[in-house]
Amino acid sequence: MYKASPIYWITQLTGWGVFCGLIAITSYMQNEFDLETRYRLLELYILLILVTHGMRYLLIRLDWLNLKLVPLIPRVLFLNISAGAILLLLSGIMNYLFFQEPLGRPVELIVNVLLYSIFFVLWSAVYLTYHLLRKSRKQELYNLQLVASNREIELKTLRDQLNPHFLFNSLNSIRALIEVDPSTAKSATTTLSKILRDSLQLGKRSFISLEEELKLVTSYLKLEKIRFEERLQYKVVNQLGAQLLIPPFILQTLTENAIKHGISKKSEGGEVIVQTFREEAKIYLQVINTGAQYDENHLGGVGIENTRRRLELQYGKNAGFTIKNKDSFVIATVWINELETKKRDDESTGN
Repeated sequence: MYKASPIYWITQLTGWGVFCGLIAITSYMQNEFDLETRYRLLELYILLILVTHGMRYLLIRLDWLNLKLVPLIPRVLFLNISAGAILLLLSGIMNYLFFQEPLGRPVELIVNVLLYSIFFVLWSAVYLTYHLLRKSRKQELYNLQLVASNREIELKTLRDQLNPHFLFNSLNSIRALIEVDPSTAKSATTTLSKILRDSLQLGKRSFISLEEELKLVTSYLKLEKIRFEERLQYKVVNQLGAQLLIPPFILQTLTENAIKHGISKKSEGGEVIVQTFREEAKIYLQVINTGAQYDENHLGGVGIENTRRRLELQYGKNAGFTIKNKDSFVIATVWINELETKKRDDESTGN
């Protein structure tokens, strides 16, 4: 804590060097720049550095740098006046030893103390301003790290919510088959175990490739096809790159929602279309289903609210989610600015 940084020493040496240099120029212009003046300036330069460094030590040692402005000001003023008196005392002693110069009259001493105090006030203003700015940057960085940490925790919680949600829906599907078609239920259980193994691996990551997501969605639709048989028709159309990075379970959640609230509500079943495409510098992840219409006055279940929140946390205003009715279809759409997806791709490749 007490060790000064190189920037501090560069500023300290340069600042007081410029100050003493201005005094030297003034003395030279007045034809007073003799050998004694040079020694006095060197003495002043050294004392200014020593005294202000001592002030820095006290500011840190007494923990005044962490005080608020109101209690800090009187303490710093007292320190500056004390430093002015110490500088005058040390300078007087050295001048008496080297030049046999007396200390001077009390009035002169008081004036010199006040003059030196003004210089130290300026030094304190610069030092405290630098310290406060540095402290402010550290606090801002800490706040950003805290926000990022909180967001990561929330995202992990949201991702963890999806696995039980997905498992619950899948087990319901298999349960419906056990009594009516045991062999099909057995096959569905095998498919489910594979899906769960894949989903557990993918759920640990913040982003996965579109190919991995579509593979999971296709497996899920195959599982539901076993349950609904001819009542479910589905189609998966991908017009985007397979390695495009997206949050895990985005399409999976929308597909589950389409099956649960659309296909299963109608005795005749229906169709689910999963498609991805690019349009006007945005990528679209879309699930379309026939069946029950979406209640636009209803906020939605866990899956929909989860999707909205995850997009907000990971992309802010650069992504969004909509769900609407159109004719006899329900269309759920996730859109993401293409620049954001490229940013994720660059981060994943280290570019």
